[in-house]
Amino acid sequence: MSALPVRLGAALLLVVAVLASSLAPSARASAAPAPQPSTSTAAVHLVAVGDVARLGGGQAATARLVAAHRPQALLLLGDLAYDNGSRADFASYYAPSYGRFRSITWAVPGNHEYGTPGAAGYRAYFHVLGATWWVRRSGAWTVIGLDSEQAASRAQRAFLAAALRSDRGRPTLVVWHRPRVSSGAHGGAADTQPLYALAAADPDVRIILWGHDHDYQRMSLPVAGRTPLTAFVVGTGGAELRPVPRPAPAAWSRKVVTGRYGVLDLVLRPRSFSFTYTTVDGVVRDSGSSRF
Repeated sequence: MSALPVRLGAALLLVVAVLASSLAPSARASAAPAPQPSTSTAAVHLVAVGDVARLGGGQAATARLVAAHRPQALLLLGDLAYDNGSRADFASYYAPSYGRFRSITWAVPGNHEYGTPGAAGYRAYFHVLGATWWVRRSGAWTVIGLDSEQAASRAQRAFLAAALRSDRGRPTLVVWHRPRVSSGAHGGAADTQPLYALAAADPDVRIILWGHDHDYQRMSLPVAGRTPLTAFVVGTGGAELRPVPRPAPAAWSRKVVTGRYGVLDLVLRPRSFSFTYTTVDGVVRDSGSSRF
């Protein structure tokens, strides 16, 4: 009779061991070190566009162009549902054309999203419960999304600084809505300087993407102590298009396209990137590549 308690005790020890081994991976994951530079050699394919959906807008045409490019992720650069980013605006104007990309969408809010207090329509549509800034890693690259309407937020600046520190040599793309520098109708947004200063000073940041001005612009921005920074404005997703009023291009301006809806296609590789701006008539209006 004494063998039964022994067998029960052995069985209990076995169960405890199995449970411990199943819990161990999650415990190790919580104590994982900061990410190291990626060894991935796979290219990452993204499409980017902002200023998207309104009554009578061009969003259906640009959505078809996005679908034709078949990206891994869609970067949306703010002002996604006019005029006020309400739930009704998203349901009426955004969802019928761009809703099919929800599973691959990485979005940041714009000023029109805050036409609804707290950007509640944007939050509801994209299920954003906390901060409106984020970081994602894909292939060798890091992509950081920010909220230009909270440019003064200490919490956001601390988040950006921490995300840049954790890159540890990963090439990085940073996204927010209102551009620090632009030749367009709105011009540069001086209040976003705290975000720009942090991003531009980090040598891992290779690309910055903006919306807000309803045109396409490519820029090569000089930054002290590092190679020039490539920046794009892609406010051509469907909102009314606007001319660029500046009579002469700035020294940092490389390409401007007005009066055409289109999207920016990006291919990100470990030591390079390439870009193509295609308008809805199928014409490539700008393209190029950069190695680093």
